[in-house]
Amino acid sequence: MNKAYLFIQGAKEGFRNFSHAITNIVNFVLLFLVYIIGIGIVSIAGKLFGKHFLDIKKQNKNSNWHEHKITKQPLEKYYRTF
Repeated sequence: MNKAYLFIQGAKEGFRNFSHAITNIVNFVLLFLVYIIGIGIVSIAGKLFGKHFLDIKKQNKNSNWHEHKITKQPLEKYYRTF
């Protein structure tokens, strides 16, 4: 009975290692496909239609900071921000 138990435990451990290896391979393939299809196609479509998703403009400035125009708002607007 001891040999049968050791065989079953070894087979269980072997199947566990095999399943982890297969899981890693499948996850890599699926994530790679999602990245290529999802991000790749959106990127190509954005370039074809001239869409700039990050709204970055190539300017000859020393800084990339945007000017923020501060205006005085009514007090009620500060209480109800959402």
